[in-house]
Amino acid sequence: MKNIVAIAIGAFFGAVCRFFISQLSLGSFPFTTLFINVVGSFVLCFVAEITVEHIKISTALRHMITTGFISSFTTFSTFVLEIVRFLMKGEFTAAIVYPLLSIVLGLLASIFGFELARAVSERQQKEEYEAA
Repeated sequence: MKNIVAIAIGAFFGAVCRFFISQLSLGSFPFTTLFINVVGSFVLCFVAEITVEHIKISTALRHMITTGFISSFTTFSTFVLEIVRFLMKGEFTAAIVYPLLSIVLGLLASIFGFELARAVSERQQKEEYEAA
């Protein structure tokens, strides 16, 4: 039950953050969804790597951040809907560029998240070793 409550709390905050970011008007290209999904990719991979491999946190807190916050912050359905809208309006270039950017930037953000988590944990381990 503790994990479910943690997920619900995280989901609430993820959805609220997504709502506020989505209110930014940045033209007809869905930059806010792109931003949300790239940031979400980074945060999910960073938290997954650092909390599983290096910094121990409770299972409930990990679920709150990953399953709760990130899952409600990012969205695949909005991403697909925006591509379909481009296609329906005949904006074929945007319908191709947007998913390509989303995938490439999402992958790069994910890799950066993993690498940053590893660098942080290696630094922490080095400092602990030198302090001992």
